[in-house]
Amino acid sequence: MEQQTIIAGRILEDMSDGVMTIDLSGRITTFNASAAKILGIAQEDALAKSFGEVFLLAEANDDFNQTILDAIYESSTSHNRIVPFTCNDKQTTLALTTTFLKAEDGTDQRMGVIAVFSDITELQALQEAEARLAEEIKNKHRELQAAYLKTEEGNQQLQSALKKVQIIRNSATAFTIILFLGIGLFVWNRKPASLSSSAPSPASTQASAPSVVPVTPQPVSSSITLTGKLLPLQMVNITSPISGKVGQVMVRYGDVVKAGQPLLVMDTSEAMIKYREAKAAYIKAQNSYKQMEKWDTSADVARAQRSLAKAKLSLENQKKTLDESERLYKKGIIPATEYDSAKSQYINQQMDYQSAQEELKAAHEKGNSENRKVSRFELDNAESRMRQAEKDIASSAVVAPVSGIIMKPPASGQSKEGRTVERGTTFQQGELLLAIGDLSGFSVNAKLDEVDVTKVQLGQKVRVSGDAFPGQQLSGSIQSISPHAEEGEGGKSVSSFGIKVVIDSVPPELKKRIMVGMTANLEIIIYEKPDALMVPLAAVHDEQGKRYVTRKKGTAPSDAAEKVPVTTGYTTQDAVEITSGLKAGDLLEVATLGPPPSPGGKP
Repeated sequence: MEQQTIIAGRILEDMSDGVMTIDLSGRITTFNASAAKILGIAQEDALAKSFGEVFLLAEANDDFNQTILDAIYESSTSHNRIVPFTCNDKQTTLALTTTFLKAEDGTDQRMGVIAVFSDITELQALQEAEARLAEEIKNKHRELQAAYLKTEEGNQQLQSALKKVQIIRNSATAFTIILFLGIGLFVWNRKPASLSSSAPSPASTQASAPSVVPVTPQPVSSSITLTGKLLPLQMVNITSPISGKVGQVMVRYGDVVKAGQPLLVMDTSEAMIKYREAKAAYIKAQNSYKQMEKWDTSADVARAQRSLAKAKLSLENQKKTLDESERLYKKGIIPATEYDSAKSQYINQQMDYQSAQEELKAAHEKGNSENRKVSRFELDNAESRMRQAEKDIASSAVVAPVSGIIMKPPASGQSKEGRTVERGTTFQQGELLLAIGDLSGFSVNAKLDEVDVTKVQLGQKVRVSGDAFPGQQLSGSIQSISPHAEEGEGGKSVSSFGIKVVIDSVPPELKKRIMVGMTANLEIIIYEKPDALMVPLAAVHDEQGKRYVTRKKGTAPSDAAEKVPVTTGYTTQDAVEITSGLKAGDLLEVATLGPPPSPGGKP
């Protein structure tokens, strides 16, 4: 026994953690060398001294003192806290654990408080430095994002301005043409009048003969051009199975992987801590439930029964004493004060007996059905948390759910792209790690302004080309159109609408040349017809809201003409499509402007 005491003492002195024990009278009974070094208090200044005398006078150490006091007042609870401690103007940070000492015979009798602590000042400083560095990196990243967003906004404004300039240029060109036509018509109409005034002649007043134009089918089309980046046809996001750091990365961005291939392994250090905490909570809940199941024979009930038996025995003895005192008092042997004292003691003992009865009743009430249900629920919850922690640890190895190419996941918030996965990077459970893109086809995201978006619809045909694969053209279609406008920061940019174009299939010879991220030129086909019947604008004229053309009755230019109603379709700058009323090969008369013919038939 003496040898075990010596070994225990040497272990205490050799420990790197500080150990201090306090008995029920508040005296410090154990204070090892590490405790003296960490707290800056000599062993002889602490041992056998009152805890209040050594520690409570320093107001700067209230957190440390309160943790010790909490351990005293909450004997059934262990406390784990991070607290500051100051001694001789030197401040340190301690990881403090306190619990109550129980008797050596295994009973719940409290013998004192034990406190174990270690100096984590340097560790905390490193953690704070790491947090500051992470915050600085985050701020730099935000600055880069803001600059990129500003550049994108400038590009969108420039594209919108270029479109507006193009519209203004086309309008100015059309206005100039109309102006010159009007001036020419005005001059032409005035010229015969001047000639007739100088030399009247019937021949000079003849109008130019209309030209005859055949109706022939010809291709016509209209499109909108956009630019975007080639992306996988579909993307599968992979989330972090647990909270913690990335332990090992087995792939790189751009790698082609197969389903089931290992991608990375998460560090399970934090998950193991959570598992051990969940396991400890489960064991405690299990013991508590077992105790509730046998509550009638539990230590609390047995203690209350013993207290009641002692109170009853004391009450019976006090009753005998009172009876004896009363007999002696009546005989005049003892004074009245002694008899009154015996009577008071009997009354007090009756109250103690009633208290013991109430305590026993309360002890039995703790084991009722409702409390047993609560204990069962706590056990079930603790088991569920422990099983979930086991699953989290088992799923620390992340594998590819599908085949495809490794990519960064979609951006969250204002970020343009997801976080980079590297060894040591911390992720929360459920946070996006990677994305796997389906390379059986491609997709392109682009934006349309508020003018062009009204011209497109789902399923519309799109031609896709690129500088990286010249001479080759892919066929796609519009899969989705954003139902709401997207704006830049502050709402300053022109409203635009996002669209997604999908290319379901790619020729095998092109798959080796096309890569994700290449620039794609999109041509959205607004209207296309290979055999449209196009006629000059001058051939169609309106009368009372209806449109007509002058058509030859026969197939010779000299045949008589007739007025035919027609229905028009797509219109260009100089021609219009006829959708009904004419057929290929029909001859139309088209009015022309020019000088009257000479007598010889030559201009």
